[in-house]
Amino acid sequence: MTHIVIAGAGVIGLSIAHQLLLSSTRTDRLTLIARNFPQDDLTSDYTSPWAGAHFRPFPHRPESYESDARESRYTRVSYEFFKRLCVEHPESTIKFLKGMDWLEAPSREYEELGPGYNATSLDSFKRCKELPAGVKFGCEYLTYCLNAPEYLKFLQNAIADLCKKQNVQLEFLRITLPSLKYVKKIYPDCSLLFNATGLGLQYEGGYDDACYKVRGQTLLLNISGPTPYAFKTVTHQSRNGDWTFVIRRSDNHYILGGTKQEGDDYPLPRESDTQRLLKSARKIFPDLDTSQVIHVNVGFRPLRRGGSRVESSSYPGMQVVHAYGLGGMGFEASVGVAKHALSLSRPAKL
Repeated sequence: MTHIVIAGAGVIGLSIAHQLLLSSTRTDRLTLIARNFPQDDLTSDYTSPWAGAHFRPFPHRPESYESDARESRYTRVSYEFFKRLCVEHPESTIKFLKGMDWLEAPSREYEELGPGYNATSLDSFKRCKELPAGVKFGCEYLTYCLNAPEYLKFLQNAIADLCKKQNVQLEFLRITLPSLKYVKKIYPDCSLLFNATGLGLQYEGGYDDACYKVRGQTLLLNISGPTPYAFKTVTHQSRNGDWTFVIRRSDNHYILGGTKQEGDDYPLPRESDTQRLLKSARKIFPDLDTSQVIHVNVGFRPLRRGGSRVESSSYPGMQVVHAYGLGGMGFEASVGVAKHALSLSRPAKL
């Protein structure tokens, strides 16, 4: 009996399970181990449900060109898969629409439309002809958005349905793993483990030293009337580096974000962040109704210095394929990372 285990049930872990079952890979038994699953109440340590979850490309930077290019390739694989998925499964909540970037102090890479941010790699890409006051650079392209909590539930349900159709024994195990090695203690028959633990749980315990949390605070808005943001998502960066964005989540709900606070582990909503976001939105998006804030979201994105880790390691009786450290790019890169991770698994073990 072939038994595959996935550690982590965020968007990366669930995507690996989903892509595995959609691929030619065959297994008799599939287990997902995590502390939190999509049906649970929200918690700041289970980051995926908090995501704004849209595709926002960026040009490759000289200081991180290799990892930027790799992550960019992941996002394009996800993008193409989502094009099909939204048609075949509208319940996935994926919607394609216009994406717009407004930058007050664009870097040279943006100005020159460098690799990863031009018409060569983006659908319907063009520079904006009209820009709001203070904005020096603007571009638009075809993007997508999705309802993060509902998409995660869709993935979990799809995994269950595919396992049933393929006669795969499926288990969702709720525990906090002390180490990757512990998986072999629970399941001696496991020969392949996918490590999608966000911050990179290690074989002997502890986490990847290169990983760290980035605090994100966003606001969930209720907008009952017509709004132009039903058809576009806009991301603005101020001269001092602050980000303000609006992303459609569902018919009446929109995400207004957001903070990127490294080294900040405060798990509760911070009123000063809320007020900064509202103040920025009223200035940048004067046609956005911010009167009904129905929830303040706080989540911790698992980022890794040097870029994500997607590679294979061998341990006694078990191959481990690592897939973690995507930061705020989890949904964008999810399918690309999953397919890469699956390609690294040993065919003999499958």
